[in-house]
Amino acid sequence: MREKLDQRGYLLGVLARTGWNQTELAKRAGLDPSTLSRFLSSPSGSQNLRPATLRRIVQVTGVAFEDLPPAAAPVPAGFSEPEATALQGEVSPLVTLILQHLRAAGGAIDPWTLKSRALEQAGYRPGDVLFVSLGQTALRGDIVCAQVYDWSANRTETLFRIYEPPYLVAATTEAALMRPHEIDNERVALKGVVLHTLRNR
Repeated sequence: MREKLDQRGYLLGVLARTGWNQTELAKRAGLDPSTLSRFLSSPSGSQNLRPATLRRIVQVTGVAFEDLPPAAAPVPAGFSEPEATALQGEVSPLVTLILQHLRAAGGAIDPWTLKSRALEQAGYRPGDVLFVSLGQTALRGDIVCAQVYDWSANRTETLFRIYEPPYLVAATTEAALMRPHEIDNERVALKGVVLHTLRNR
């Protein structure tokens, strides 16, 4: 039952964040609209969404479980504190201005706060705000935003790494962060490319 409540919270959060209705989300994700409507209209039912369904929703929206409020999903074993968090709600006037400018230029932009030291030797520090251009084609050496999926736990971890096709690599002395991730678009997928960075004093 807890898993269903987590999935329901996640799905409602996705709809609120994207502004899509159930039918639009299902269409974009290549799902039968009744899949989502049945799930949401039966809060006491025992049926959960399948991992493949969740994967399609995450991939088409770019919204991972940790992108939404903490109640959406517990942290399973094997996942530590998030390496980055999506900026939501109240942000500084400067961040708002930058977002307006970048979005007016014709792109889908997500702002993230880096929490990890995975890119410290590339000049990025915890606390930096990274502006990610969603869906942009990455070039070798780009700093990219990627997602690592754990479908068995309905969990996604967002990472920022250097793109060295077909791998994502860190630039750090922290051994725990140095393992490369191979992009396979099943377990590891690119979300976007970092265009700009903002650092507070």
